[in-house]
Amino acid sequence: MELSNLEKIYEALVNKTDDIHEHTGLSRIESLSQALLEVDVTGTKIEKRKAFQFAYLKQLKEEQVQPNHQLTPDVIGYTIGYIGNVLNENSSGSVLDVGSGSGHLSMTLSELNSELQLNGVEIDPTLAELNANLCEFLETHMKIYPQNIIEQNFIEPVDLVVGDLPVGFYPVEVEGYTTAFKEGKSFAHLLMIEAGMNKAKEDGIGIFTVPSNILTENQETFKTYIKEDVTLLMFLNLPKTIFKDEKSQKSLIVLKKGHVALNNKDVLIGDIPDFKDKDSMKQFLSTVEAWQK
Repeated sequence: MELSNLEKIYEALVNKTDDIHEHTGLSRIESLSQALLEVDVTGTKIEKRKAFQFAYLKQLKEEQVQPNHQLTPDVIGYTIGYIGNVLNENSSGSVLDVGSGSGHLSMTLSELNSELQLNGVEIDPTLAELNANLCEFLETHMKIYPQNIIEQNFIEPVDLVVGDLPVGFYPVEVEGYTTAFKEGKSFAHLLMIEAGMNKAKEDGIGIFTVPSNILTENQETFKTYIKEDVTLLMFLNLPKTIFKDEKSQKSLIVLKKGHVALNNKDVLIGDIPDFKDKDSMKQFLSTVEAWQK
């Protein structure tokens, strides 16, 4: 059976990655990054992105990587993109991907709205380079800041902030953040949310992945933050099927810059259905549109 074009692109990427890895001693992720520049393939943007996605996942099976090197699944990327398109009145507005990693989330958003002005901030040099090379491979423009979003930076304000955030403690104590703990190390994902929203324009929107227990666990600093600095618009549980166990369960939190008191019924809370359940997904999208109106 003849291979599909997506499969041909995938095989070309994997073969080139194996060749580079064997002859240079680069890590598999670094080799894939280089392969994106050297491989000679043609195809649609979606075909090329998915081929990269599958090739990246194959490298993860061959070589252990840090948790924050994982790709953002399509179900998360498409849902963030859809909600962003519904809430962001400027269809050609600017978006900042906080902790952009490989850039896969931003590339997914670009598929849904090619007019978005993409920006990413990523402190890991290997991932920042991979992000740049993926942009070239997909012929998609994106401004990448190789900086730490939590520290002082020179990132311009944007209409929409997104982030598939790593979960864990920030390695050093910080000051000047409402979400920072009064003593000891603070949660990096909370600091990144606040730092990202600091880069949002007035009334700008933020959409982030967060631990599902973020509003129920004893995280008083974050509760203070959403009562004073931002408005909670949505809290949506992601499908359980995309997580290994209940402890790793995540949700999407949608925020608006500036605090406005809302009644509980004005906040959209619910579950995002599995993408395979087309009827439930259609109903979910209709709920989001109806809520916006």
